[in-house]
Amino acid sequence: MAEHTRERPRGEAISLNHLVALNDEIAALTRAGLPLGRGLRDVGRDLGGGLSASMLRLSDRLEQGQSLSEALAADEQAFPPIYRAVVEAGQRSGRLPAALESLAKLVREYDEARRAIGLAFWYPMAVLVLAYSLLILMLLYVVPRLLLTFESLEVTVPPSVRMLAAIEGSVWRWGPILPLLLLVLGGWWAWGGRASSFPGKGVTSPMRWVPWMRSLIAHAESANFADLLSILIEQGIPYHRAVLLASEASGDPRLIRAGAEVAAAVERGDLGAVSASAKGIPPLLRWLLIAGHGQGGLADSLRQIAMLYRRRAGHQAEKIKVFLPSLLLITVGATATLFYVLTFFVPLASLLRGLAHQQT
Repeated sequence: MAEHTRERPRGEAISLNHLVALNDEIAALTRAGLPLGRGLRDVGRDLGGGLSASMLRLSDRLEQGQSLSEALAADEQAFPPIYRAVVEAGQRSGRLPAALESLAKLVREYDEARRAIGLAFWYPMAVLVLAYSLLILMLLYVVPRLLLTFESLEVTVPPSVRMLAAIEGSVWRWGPILPLLLLVLGGWWAWGGRASSFPGKGVTSPMRWVPWMRSLIAHAESANFADLLSILIEQGIPYHRAVLLASEASGDPRLIRAGAEVAAAVERGDLGAVSASAKGIPPLLRWLLIAGHGQGGLADSLRQIAMLYRRRAGHQAEKIKVFLPSLLLITVGATATLFYVLTFFVPLASLLRGLAHQQT
């Protein structure tokens, strides 16, 4: 079996959808009391790609006698730390299926939010590419002919045409910038869809520059933090360790620093100093972390707060889906129209005026 393990492709990234599918399979096998190793091997053989390879690697390790948490830890390139922590805690508490179901719901919500944002950008980006391509074609083919027409008819070349001719001369230097930028953004977006990046650590930071995105991301990160913390607490992970793990998984540097401060204060037994320093945590959530420490209903309270922040993020997402595409389309359309006017209508009007002046 060791030889088979070495033959498996290692370190392959899997998508969020694959993580949910694998998670559901593990939960179903565990709930049914079936051997995980054999079950994952049988399912993995019927699939393909990274998900199949991950299932077969896990199956090999499980059949070698490793626990599920150890098998996942050996494949850290494919599985995020928070997932491994929840699995380990679920195994220790004997409630692995419940822990996996809670985490699967969170992964699905995160993936759906990414998809909604991606769809909001898709159409404006397509319009931008079309407008940019037409602009390049006009600069390369229309402007030189306009310049030739002015010179052959001995009409004074207007400043707008001279400016466009100068831009056309350098189009090979700046022309590829936008396609390359869009390729980089596409790769960055695809990278954020990997399971190992869940829940978005380091992925969403540039999105904060987009209108209305800052508050959406802040609400979503707070909801993720509260959800993850409730799951970890339910699975018996020590409070300071749970706060640290949940904050590190949020993706927000301010929330990560604040979580580290709360975790350190819990270990010192000095939660009173947290209220003034942990500014990366929203006030309501910060108050609950301080007041609810040691109380039995903390996980339920965290879930309720997570729902509150998720509703706020949902309202903000609806606003983005309605207004952001329109704003992008208006911006792209206005810019494209301006360039087309400068490229065609203004030179044509100047040419007609010059010809009329010659005739008089």
